[in-house]
Amino acid sequence: MSSPDRQWVRPKRLSPGETIGVVAPAGRVDPLDLHQGVLRLEQLGFKVILGKEVEKSHRYFAGKDIDRAADLQSMFERSDVRAILSARGGSGTARLLRFLDPDRLRAFPKIFVGCSDITTLLLYFARTFGWVTFHGPMAATQFGRDPNPVRNENFIRLLRGEAMKMSFPSVQVLRAGQAEGVLTGGCLTLICTTIGTPYEIETEGKILFIEDIDEAPYRIDRMLTYLKQLGKFDQIRGIIFGQMPRCQPELLPEIILEILDDFPGPILFGFPSGHGESLATLPFGVPMEIDGKTGTLRMLAPAVL
Repeated sequence: MSSPDRQWVRPKRLSPGETIGVVAPAGRVDPLDLHQGVLRLEQLGFKVILGKEVEKSHRYFAGKDIDRAADLQSMFERSDVRAILSARGGSGTARLLRFLDPDRLRAFPKIFVGCSDITTLLLYFARTFGWVTFHGPMAATQFGRDPNPVRNENFIRLLRGEAMKMSFPSVQVLRAGQAEGVLTGGCLTLICTTIGTPYEIETEGKILFIEDIDEAPYRIDRMLTYLKQLGKFDQIRGIIFGQMPRCQPELLPEIILEILDDFPGPILFGFPSGHGESLATLPFGVPMEIDGKTGTLRMLAPAVL
């Protein structure tokens, strides 16, 4: 069990020339996107190795549960791998957890990056080990499809140890104010599925990041109301919403402000991490300052050692 003042475990930084391992904990991976993503990561100056199961298929998953889990576990234990990148999201990540060996994993804190269905692993590693994890671009679905220099620069700067200030034109201020807290969050649908599990999201004293894709506004409304009724917004310090593509994002600010009408802290909307433009890699487990006047997010410490 963790607490608001826990000591978070930061991984070692990633430098040019070091090795990124790519795994597929969730859905089946498009090989063309994957190999284009590997090429772009190599062009950024990194070595890349693929897990054994990344290009396999079992129904809509990238291989069977036990094999995907073994691939993930092996990548953490490899001494030549400094960072681990998910190939894509999809579904099926939660099915891996029973096959992981936490006693073995605990000794190998590493940079681990993913979003969407990978939210499950980001929150699992946070609750189980107190690891800093990274909500950010994945090898096939972001690096493979979109050669975006802004995303690439933010990814590299964060993982090499800069304490960054993040500001993007797309961000709207829904409620002004300023707050500090450790960042947590992920995909809203997956956050809701953690409730009642050993890796249930902890929000006390936190800045909460929420994003999703392809959800009707009434479903976003339902999930936010569910979290509010659970008390998940009672002791948070600030809230940041992602771009919410194909969720009718033009309607969501009104819905958000209705549900969170009694929340006194800053609320931002349209922050580009995860689904959408995916320009920002966000470090979960790192103290941040949210500025509801300028719409910025500032790291108060580096995310890596």
